[in-house]
Amino acid sequence: MRRPNRLAVLTAAALALSACAGGVHQPEIDLEGVSIGSLGLTGGTLVASVRIHNPNRFSLRADDLRYRLSIRQPRDEARDTSWVEFAEGTYGDTITVRGRETRTFRIPIEFSYGGLRGAAGTMMRTGRVQYRAEGTVDVRTPVGTREFPFRKTGSVMMSGSGR
Repeated sequence: MRRPNRLAVLTAAALALSACAGGVHQPEIDLEGVSIGSLGLTGGTLVASVRIHNPNRFSLRADDLRYRLSIRQPRDEARDTSWVEFAEGTYGDTITVRGRETRTFRIPIEFSYGGLRGAAGTMMRTGRVQYRAEGTVDVRTPVGTREFPFRKTGSVMMSGSGR
């Protein structure tokens, strides 16, 4: 029996891996809600409930979820608005989501009162805040690590129940 050529085997393996890489679907990342974790003299910690759905058949492990959070702030009485960034950071704990599974993770987010500016009054009056969350997450797959971006705009109740 003839042994297969090493180059042919390596080429076939590389083709198979590249075909699999195209079959990795981006995880779905949603911000379900935000609650107040703690408050101090200069700022505090929010706890974001982040839901991650893995549409793939295999488990995904994520490291270094990098995020940037902005809130919508009314500028004047004409209802003009702008986005104000109030928190940025990296969640470094490993996140694992099995194939076709959806899990919710509680991610602490530190902020300063200065970063909230005029939007704090709106949040205190209505209990609701419009947000924009964006960033990237490094996901380990069976074919290597890939960086997936995410972006979500919506509104949440500060008590933690959002839409």
